[in-house]
Amino acid sequence: MATISFADYYKISEDVYKVTGALDPILGVDTRLFIDPSLLRVAQTPELEHSYRAVGDYFEDVLKVVSNISAKGDRMWRQADELLKFPEVSGLCIGYASAGSKGSGMGAATRDHLLTTVWEVVKAGIKEPALFELVGIFEEGIGPDRISDMTAKIIAADLIRYTQRVCSDTGIPMEAHRLAFLRVEEDLPTNPLTKTPIILVPREILRDLPVATSYADLDWICSLNATLREEMNDTVAKAWKEATVAQQKEKVRKDIVRFPDVLAKMISEYLSEKPDRYDFESDPAGEVVWYPASKKLPEIAPLALALPVGATAKDVEGVVLQICEHFKSLVEDNGLSKLLYDKEGSPKHESAAQLLFFGVASAYCSANNLDLSPECDSGRGPVDFKMSKGGNSKCLVEIKLTTNKQLSHGFDKQLPIYQKAENTQFGIYLVIENGGMGDARRAQFWRKVTEAGTEAPRVIWVDATGKRSASKA
Repeated sequence: MATISFADYYKISEDVYKVTGALDPILGVDTRLFIDPSLLRVAQTPELEHSYRAVGDYFEDVLKVVSNISAKGDRMWRQADELLKFPEVSGLCIGYASAGSKGSGMGAATRDHLLTTVWEVVKAGIKEPALFELVGIFEEGIGPDRISDMTAKIIAADLIRYTQRVCSDTGIPMEAHRLAFLRVEEDLPTNPLTKTPIILVPREILRDLPVATSYADLDWICSLNATLREEMNDTVAKAWKEATVAQQKEKVRKDIVRFPDVLAKMISEYLSEKPDRYDFESDPAGEVVWYPASKKLPEIAPLALALPVGATAKDVEGVVLQICEHFKSLVEDNGLSKLLYDKEGSPKHESAAQLLFFGVASAYCSANNLDLSPECDSGRGPVDFKMSKGGNSKCLVEIKLTTNKQLSHGFDKQLPIYQKAENTQFGIYLVIENGGMGDARRAQFWRKVTEAGTEAPRVIWVDATGKRSASKA
């Protein structure tokens, strides 16, 4: 099946679907946005009227149990641990599920570490449920996807009611599905690719990064406490910049346990801030705009593609090369480059380019009824793009921006390793120039390409800076 959105598959017009306020998920490609619990405070969706209170009540119950823990591993500890088990809510089509986290939930070690911290904080006198909305700041292994999963599990019934209303209003068919994470059966729309249920999410509660992440700045944290401020000397500041994310989170964790007043002020500031939802119009992360743009291209700028009967891997490579060259032309000469920058003109994340290329390839394969299977990890897996026919005829495409410091490494190490793992000699290294590359670095890269010989991946250079490139291709 060609890449298609939920609304397009069920033949709902863009105008009709937009009124519902729901994210239009792309079937088979998870949109890397997350439910931000802070947005539930200002949500206007009727089904979410009591959702934020439900989240608060749930974590208030957790804190009550934690406050009765006498020793690690006792009955209250085990009860609190049980309450912190959050399996992924399948069917949302958001987050990192395609990286292999489906159904993984929060692991035992992560829960144990979190529960230890919460217990210490509760003993220090902090019993505000919003604490759990901030845990991603100080707990390794808990990122926006985990916060989103936790929230989604608590408000799942509200999201299901919302989905059912949207489907009823738009005429999208539903059928009974067994939801293992809730142990209930509900009427929901079906994902035609997986035959599993889809649960729609209002766009008004989605962000690319939860607002809580903005509170992880060490300078700001230290400003809340005089002792911490004194400790924040040049040595600490330098060490902070060089530390891993895990080390940074561990320092914040230790500090909020030592100084509970810091955490209390953080929570107070967080609760007083008015959150903003993701800007779907400018799409700064490039997570949604690629689909409507790419699906129109075959009509606007047609490209004839064909494969012979019994196509070989070399034939597949030929088609992929055609797509890559056409993509280059669309970016350099047809204005597609604008989708790689936000409204301020700053480059979007590399995953925006990966998704855009995937959309273009999928659209042209579909338009030509080409029996090829494009797969996209868009930063969520080991290779950006794989196109195959059958089990052995395949070609890999690795996409890198010139702003990526691993540009050379990707060419001479990363892609060849993936080619070996996929058992194919055909790989294309698609480099998109979007700045950040001086003449010396560019010359060094091309010297490496030249010295690599004919066995190295083929390089295609795309100028997305807005001016026609005279560079190599």
